[in-house]
Amino acid sequence: MFNIYLKKLVSATRLRRLSGFIITTMLAFVLAACQTYDGFPTATPAPTEVPKPTTAPPATARPTLPPPPTATPRPELPATPAGVQLQKADFLKEGFDALLNSFYIRLDSGDIYEVGLKSMQAGLEQAGVKNPDVPIPNFGKQDAANWTAFLQAYTLVVNKYKAQVSEDVLSQLALNGAASSLQDCQTAYYPPDQANNLLGLRTNQYSNVGIGLNLQTGQLTNGKNAHFVLRAIPGGPADKAGLKLGDQLTSVEGQDISTKTTSEVVTLLRGNNPTAGSRLLVTFRRPSSSQDMPVEIIRANLQQPMMEQKLLPDNIGYLRFNSFPFFLDQKDQEDKTKQLDTTLATFDKANVKGIVLDLRGNSFGGINTMQYILSRFIAGDQLLTLSGVQRGQNNARQYGVFPMPSVENVKATNRPLAVLVDSGTTAEAEMFTYAIQQAKRGTIVGEATAGCLNASSPVVLKNNSLVNVTLYRVVSDPKKPDSLVEIVQPEEKATLDLQQLSQGKDSQIEAAVKILKK
Repeated sequence: MFNIYLKKLVSATRLRRLSGFIITTMLAFVLAACQTYDGFPTATPAPTEVPKPTTAPPATARPTLPPPPTATPRPELPATPAGVQLQKADFLKEGFDALLNSFYIRLDSGDIYEVGLKSMQAGLEQAGVKNPDVPIPNFGKQDAANWTAFLQAYTLVVNKYKAQVSEDVLSQLALNGAASSLQDCQTAYYPPDQANNLLGLRTNQYSNVGIGLNLQTGQLTNGKNAHFVLRAIPGGPADKAGLKLGDQLTSVEGQDISTKTTSEVVTLLRGNNPTAGSRLLVTFRRPSSSQDMPVEIIRANLQQPMMEQKLLPDNIGYLRFNSFPFFLDQKDQEDKTKQLDTTLATFDKANVKGIVLDLRGNSFGGINTMQYILSRFIAGDQLLTLSGVQRGQNNARQYGVFPMPSVENVKATNRPLAVLVDSGTTAEAEMFTYAIQQAKRGTIVGEATAGCLNASSPVVLKNNSLVNVTLYRVVSDPKKPDSLVEIVQPEEKATLDLQQLSQGKDSQIEAAVKILKK
């Protein structure tokens, strides 16, 4: 089992929101009663999107690391004034250590600390400080000496500019800049007011008040918008109210929505400060009818299930994985995998022709859970080849390429597989998809994945913020550490057809079933 860790969240007073000038990876909050998407929904009904550093392009084979310190001799730093009391030194050390000790390739501490100081300088400039004096030390090859030099420079900056910009802001500028500079699709810094949301998504423990509905929006020939039900979360309020795939919502609380955008419909469905038990009135039109029908939906506290299962027509099994949760509790993980084993046994008893594995929108996860689940579908000792860091004797870091083994004492099903993916399939779900494809274990159906085959771990810091760090990348050739896999292309391309959706059919599931029926 891989050494994936999640430090326990410690109680602390939440920091105030960062000022508008901070260069940071802020989440776009959508406190949703439901969410509406132009593509297949991100599975978890959550209030956030995964943040990506605003300066970072899509993942590349190797991140463009910060440039090394210039060869020009730098002046010695002046002594720090007596009596300067730092409040964030421990927080910074913890955050930088998370990057330097866990990132999947070796980083130079001097480069990372230099970027942190330059990020502070940029933040000061945006705060209105003209030509801020941020000294850059002569960093060397010793991590401990580099930290001492960084801390001295950091102390000088805090002492000089604390009246204009607080140490709280300066410290977060430094750490955010260092994380963003790696230009990695998963590695990022999350301030305290965002960290809990990410942890909730990663551990599948997030819940919110809503109706549990995902919509697909398209434009009709008359130029008006049509908002179709793409999915009602099983057991959620919309599902209990009877809404089904293909139903077209026509009004919300008496307001016609044919001219409204997706975000405007989300706002209406969400309501103002919704509470569990509050009522929402919508009208909809079923594919088999031309009449609008009213329905009252009672909002509830929702939590997305990790997995959904059912039997499709023609004796096809269907498994939807909304996420591969980062389990905090070993027993919880065992219980969830037992649920999967029970479902697979049910499929075997029904002698299904094949199984559709739906990973559309699966974008949050943990590599251990993915490993447990993947072992149920691929036989053999090796599931994937990874590039990353492992721990050797005396906890020494060892960078290299190594196999990800299957879980012991697990028998993989031999039923034919069709794996559904789209542009919302990312991270561990992409790794899962690539493993199925390379093992020729099933057919990949749908659209190209997001392009982020990374496994990461959230490290919670002293102030309740966190650094999410990429630990592993997938490689295609064990002998070539640079053969990083960037994206997964489906063998059978299939888009979500709006016309079929209006008839109550999911064209991508139909394509997957067609393959299995062959």
